[in-house]
Amino acid sequence: MARYRFGGVADYVISVGTGNAATLVPGASVTYWNAASGGTQYTDLTDIDGVTPIAGGILTADVYGAAPEFYGPDGVTEMYPDANGGAGPRRRTVTTDIRAYADGTFLPLVGGDVVGTVTTTLGAATSVVAASIVSGDIYDRYRRDASGRQDWGPGNAARDTNLYRDAADSLKTDDSLTVALALKHLGTTLGFYGATPAARPTVTGSRGGNAALASLLTALATLGLITDSTTA
Repeated sequence: MARYRFGGVADYVISVGTGNAATLVPGASVTYWNAASGGTQYTDLTDIDGVTPIAGGILTADVYGAAPEFYGPDGVTEMYPDANGGAGPRRRTVTTDIRAYADGTFLPLVGGDVVGTVTTTLGAATSVVAASIVSGDIYDRYRRDASGRQDWGPGNAARDTNLYRDAADSLKTDDSLTVALALKHLGTTLGFYGATPAARPTVTGSRGGNAALASLLTALATLGLITDSTTA
């Protein structure tokens, strides 16, 4: 891990004066915390040299109320400064150190890898989690929402192909599905052309008479493969 730099970029300690006027507070004592309220104070801070400890983790604002540059604890990229003895209010501050991007702590706008589980909290099942668009396209060619539904399209027109959860233990597409290689069915029931899935039928009867033929016709019709319009 590494220490990251904080402060020095328009960071000032202010108080609310007469008429709600913002007033700089020279020499203010500032502590840094891991939460906007409550939480734990970070005390492992160092001077800008990256070596000299800052006593008690208490930073002192300069004569203009500005927070000087310093280094935070190992691996920490954001903290909550407090200039009121730990009682707040606090506002979040993030590192000014570009190394946080190089170290992979922050994800760059272009490229980069995310390691581990990425959890996205959204307000609705239809909220978009991921979308892909090719330069020059009008529509995104791929979209996935919070429910897991996936949609695809050509990019120059609206998405027209989908795959989504239809019911318990059931996936559904409203469109065609082409299988280039083998299709192996491992279930115990099957139905074609909208027929209710049925168990594999057994064809009975003598092959020398019409009983076997009648049984076969009934079995095929049960699976939905044929419509039995034969007569006795």
